[in-house]
Amino acid sequence: MTHAAASPSRFAHQLAQQYGLDEVPASRSAMPSLDMARMHYPEPHLFVLAPLPAEDAFVVSVELERAGSRRFFHGNAQTHLGLLEPGAVHIADLAERPSAYVCSPFHSVLFRLPRSTMDEFARESGGPAVAQLHCTPGASDPVLAGIAAALLPSLKRPAEACRLFIDHMALALCAHLASTYGGSQGRRPVAAGLAPWQERRAKELLAANLARNVSLAEVAAECGLSRGHFSKAFKATTGRSPHAWLIERRIEAVRGMLLESTASLSEIAVACGFADQSHLTRVFGARTGSSPALWRRQRRA
Repeated sequence: MTHAAASPSRFAHQLAQQYGLDEVPASRSAMPSLDMARMHYPEPHLFVLAPLPAEDAFVVSVELERAGSRRFFHGNAQTHLGLLEPGAVHIADLAERPSAYVCSPFHSVLFRLPRSTMDEFARESGGPAVAQLHCTPGASDPVLAGIAAALLPSLKRPAEACRLFIDHMALALCAHLASTYGGSQGRRPVAAGLAPWQERRAKELLAANLARNVSLAEVAAECGLSRGHFSKAFKATTGRSPHAWLIERRIEAVRGMLLESTASLSEIAVACGFADQSHLTRVFGARTGSSPALWRRQRRA
């Protein structure tokens, strides 16, 4: 079973070096290509951050909690921000090799977004290319805060991250950044669901690959649709996102194996697409109110 990238990405390694940390929890979306990382430092400290390597990419930071002050340097200009409230956003263009002074404590989610990813999203969504992302530093953005909070469990436990979910959130991030900070409204989506054959094929592919982390791009391609169109059409048809529908099927498969097999919980977890027994127990308990072991005992008694 393959889950979303759990090994440290180059971006996570760069952040760890910048902040002098042993490790930075991170995940990666392949389609669209972007890195996401969680930064958490609760103790008072001043970090003097050298510039990251210059590249044609943006770094978007979103504060999850009240954070210390920042001073950003880019070219001959500098920006000073006082205490930041939850939901505060800052966007840096890595081509400008920005550096910073950062006062902790802070709890942030950072996204590294190549310009090529925004170009790819624009082509797929039918919108114009995004040349720059313009953001008032420290401005509050509830949408980005919601995306960051939704991704937090996947960043805390990258080995358990579901590729469908990561891909879906990456698309939502690109759409919001393009429309809010890139001046692109894109093409208005058509409020239509999947054709019967598309719904059937998508469900068949997902159900046949419970133990494999199928990507959103793979399922969309089987239906002859773009990732964004497929994701919206699937939810319009089923009332569930592809990720939510997949989790429901996995839980159904777990119930069946708990009743009909003598397999151990760790074996059932892997067979049904969970990272391990602990991952299965958390997801199963959240949806049924019971642990897999107790659920099995009660129905076999």
